[in-house]
Amino acid sequence: MPDSRILLSRRRLLGAAAGFLALPVACGGDDEQPPVPTRTTRGDPRPFEMGFSSLPADDSGDAYESSFELAGQSGDVVLIQRSPPWSDFVPNGSISNRTERLTRLEKDLARRNNLKLFLAVDPTDPADRGRMASVPSSLEGKDFSDGNLRSAFISYSKYLALNYKPAYMAVGVEVDLFFAAKGDASFRNFQSVYFEAYDAIKSESKDTTVFPTFQYENMNGILRPDSRQQLWSLVSRFEPKIDMLAVSSFPNSVYPTVTQLPDDYYTSLKNRAGQKPIALTSVGWSSAARPGDIGGEGVAEQTEYLNRLLGQCGASGADDHLVPRAGPETRSRYGPARRDGAARL
Repeated sequence: MPDSRILLSRRRLLGAAAGFLALPVACGGDDEQPPVPTRTTRGDPRPFEMGFSSLPADDSGDAYESSFELAGQSGDVVLIQRSPPWSDFVPNGSISNRTERLTRLEKDLARRNNLKLFLAVDPTDPADRGRMASVPSSLEGKDFSDGNLRSAFISYSKYLALNYKPAYMAVGVEVDLFFAAKGDASFRNFQSVYFEAYDAIKSESKDTTVFPTFQYENMNGILRPDSRQQLWSLVSRFEPKIDMLAVSSFPNSVYPTVTQLPDDYYTSLKNRAGQKPIALTSVGWSSAARPGDIGGEGVAEQTEYLNRLLGQCGASGADDHLVPRAGPETRSRYGPARRDGAARL
């Protein structure tokens, strides 16, 4: 794998559906395709790949297309993160027209904007990692011990691999928070379904890099004041079917100001990864102002955080992959933003 890294952002789920795994979805017909744009660059090449989320500024189709265009102008990778459309993938589920259109659209937008695809299958609620997200009533209260839910998760993962052929695919997001919320028995059920999904993905797209993601502050035992337990042993439980060490990170939940962030905060990841590439799949610093900030409205804090993040990634010598995000208060633009959503770049 080349010496490269990715910068991606954590954003709310897109909430779109998918379809039945056995049906490949064509991507366009015989119409003449627009040319793939050439990305212009200035300065020295980045020693990492940079990516952006596909989450749009609003719910319009134009805004969704614009999110890919912005990613293509500034980055190399686009992240599409969503929960499985469970009803479509349980036994006897069927593909929807909306799913077919969405698949064609997303593949076309990625191609037109010269972007690699990073798909994240996120089965749990980002606000409560112990709860399954967007499940129908028939699966309410179920977990990965349930045969129908397991089947839907594996089938959706295989569908994505078959139809999108993504460069990167996260199967489970911030899975250590699921472990913390549900305990070891439920986590073992997730592990087993992850291994089945991994094999299903590789059977359709052997070159896709497959992995779960972890929450960095929680893994280090500093996220919650009531628990200082480090959870890095969870990573080895996915061996040998984990292709990359991938973490999300929001250190402002721990450090009041960015100047308190240790100089080796991210470079220490290299020791955790061994020979594996590293991904920072979701990172950010809140735009909310705090006492002691180095600038007004948290914008200077965000900028300093990005400088430190990119500097540490450049110095790590690992194959890092990162995804930048705006503050949690806005979806309007990527990068530092005011709390009212106005872009500051």
